[in-house]
Amino acid sequence: MVITDIFKKQGTRYQIEVDGEYWTILDVEIVADFHLKKGMEVTEGLQAEVQWAADYRRGKERALYLLGYRDHCRKELVDKLSKNLDRELAEEIADKMEELGFLDDRKYAEKLARHLILVKKRGERRALQEMVLKGIDRETAIEAISLVEPDENMLQELIERKYLRYLGDEKGRNKVIAALMRLGHDYGDVVRAVDEAAAALKEE
Repeated sequence: MVITDIFKKQGTRYQIEVDGEYWTILDVEIVADFHLKKGMEVTEGLQAEVQWAADYRRGKERALYLLGYRDHCRKELVDKLSKNLDRELAEEIADKMEELGFLDDRKYAEKLARHLILVKKRGERRALQEMVLKGIDRETAIEAISLVEPDENMLQELIERKYLRYLGDEKGRNKVIAALMRLGHDYGDVVRAVDEAAAALKEE
């Protein structure tokens, strides 16, 4: 197999034809790195190397785009890259992102834990579940959660904002308790907060 034509396609990308037929489109850097030129013989080994380099470059650009848009944990990034790339290559790209400081599961976990607990008002149990589902290692998630100091009035504020109107009877009370339990809060803390809110409501 011989390269029969190389011509600029768009921007920095070049189309390459082998034996008179379309082979691939490569960035100019890949073309230069492999010294590809018209009349050059293309072996199966060279084809594989060029394709790997092209896929790596494309995957790296995709990773930088995704991480520039928002933070990801390693597993989430690898899963997204693997939709269009070999998973082993996606793992290598994730390694590179970690090396460059763009990917850090520990920092991501700490940020996510603060958001789930302080903003979304999740209990520690629910926060842990959501973090693990995101792809964060369980031990890393537990450590990140332990660093968050939740507002001691969080349950009371949550009840006043969303659930106070349901506390007029026992059925409503049970619904509120169930809803707060689904958010991952401790049963004892939930019951205490609900009963305090209900008592205050009766005094009004």
